[in-house]
Amino acid sequence: MNRKLSYVILALAAFFSLAQPAAAFTTVSATASNKRLLILAASGYRNRTSGDLNNVGSNGNYWSAAQNSADNAYNLNFNSGNVNPLNNNNRANGFSVLPVRAFNRLGIFKANDMQLTRGQIYALVVAAYLDARQNERNKNSALAFELDLENNLKTLADRLYRREWKPGPVICFMITEPTLREVFAPLFEDRIVSHVLFNLIAPLFDRTLIYDSYSCRKGKGTLFGVERFQHHIRAATDNYTHEAFILSYDISGYFMNINKGILYNILCCELEKFRYRRGEGGRPWGETLDYSFIDYLLRAILFRNPTENCVLVGDQRPRAELPPQKSLFFSPLGTGLTIGDVMSQLLSNIYLNPLDQYIKREIKIRHYGRYVDDGRGVDARYTFLEEAIQPIGSFLWDRLNLRLHPKKVKITSTRQDAFFLGADCREYRRYVKNSSVASFHRAVNQLEFWQATAAPSCLDDYYKALARLNSYLGYFRHFKAYNIIARTLDESPLRQVFAFTPYYGKAVLRPEIKEQFNYTLV
Repeated sequence: MNRKLSYVILALAAFFSLAQPAAAFTTVSATASNKRLLILAASGYRNRTSGDLNNVGSNGNYWSAAQNSADNAYNLNFNSGNVNPLNNNNRANGFSVLPVRAFNRLGIFKANDMQLTRGQIYALVVAAYLDARQNERNKNSALAFELDLENNLKTLADRLYRREWKPGPVICFMITEPTLREVFAPLFEDRIVSHVLFNLIAPLFDRTLIYDSYSCRKGKGTLFGVERFQHHIRAATDNYTHEAFILSYDISGYFMNINKGILYNILCCELEKFRYRRGEGGRPWGETLDYSFIDYLLRAILFRNPTENCVLVGDQRPRAELPPQKSLFFSPLGTGLTIGDVMSQLLSNIYLNPLDQYIKREIKIRHYGRYVDDGRGVDARYTFLEEAIQPIGSFLWDRLNLRLHPKKVKITSTRQDAFFLGADCREYRRYVKNSSVASFHRAVNQLEFWQATAAPSCLDDYYKALARLNSYLGYFRHFKAYNIIARTLDESPLRQVFAFTPYYGKAVLRPEIKEQFNYTLV
């Protein structure tokens, strides 16, 4: 046998749950595990552009007969460390033909899977309700749901148990801060169901993500991302003893171009991969998760069309300035996730996990992190980062049907331009970006105008203003921003209403304001 041609013996449990062997192909039975094995050559593929044979002896690419899009089709891809039975690539590539029938996409569950009882689903709904009501209890939909809380929770749990729940119409409105966006808010009941699914699958998928993926993860967020970005810079520059470079990228119209079919396949593969792996408590995930229930919720939430029967509320005039590529109303059928739903945040993070793994494992950018679609890679070699741009762009298009934003891909020096998540990172310190400072000034001006012209009818009006002010103070205290805050608030008329802790740590409502509304001070 030619030593250059390696063979891979694949235990394709995930693959054979979605595809069946053709009669003309021989499979090998493994008596110890009673699983079916398939022997395939790592024969590489013929490149669609150059016609060259690539990755011979290291990778295998085998077409199925299932089309994924106009330009892409499904295929089995593997190398010495990874098997992806639901890969997809451009159909012009010269891959081998897979000797099995096409994917039938029967779902991710099996007949003998663990199934949740009615009582267990009710417990999940109650826990999800407690999560969903945070910061939402004063909304009309939440108040209406709580008028008959126990009965509504029981009815929702019964509908989920019988697989009768379907998402209702969503509310669509525009926001202008920090940027102009189109937001889709689900009904409160649908928000509860999103939290049910989130609580079921988030612990599993958190294990699949790289450490430096910061969005929608417990204990991680923007501040964690900024701190890790500074860590990467210190590591790449040997504690600022020499220069390093930062590769920054952003994805064009990310949420609006997420392919739901590709995303569903990624979810199925990861869930199947973890079926027999042990999770919390030492039991396999397949014994603790109801895969059929998860599949039902995934399909209902993921494949709904949020623009269908949606209710437009608020001022819609800013919509005229929103580019079509930023709106779900112009997205092709089968693409696009909403902004404003907890599951959208999780799913958008999962969708780019293959890219993270590719950048870390294949390109080998060691100091790399990502928040949603905003990525940063740090390295002391400029040419290394420059050469990484093309394969990253190709991977995004071939695997995820996404494109890099041409104006937001750049390589800068750590000594000149080190921006990430609203932070300007310098040597042993960090500052707030100018755009965040301008937003703070606008907020203070609006609050001062409100104080001078409005007549608050209840204490809640003051607390809403207090929450807005403290959101900036809480964020700014993690930066060298005291002088910015002091110049803005030292002589501000807001001091008549709010008092401030030392160094402007936070604002509190003055006691005399509370007394105006006959509140008892404790």
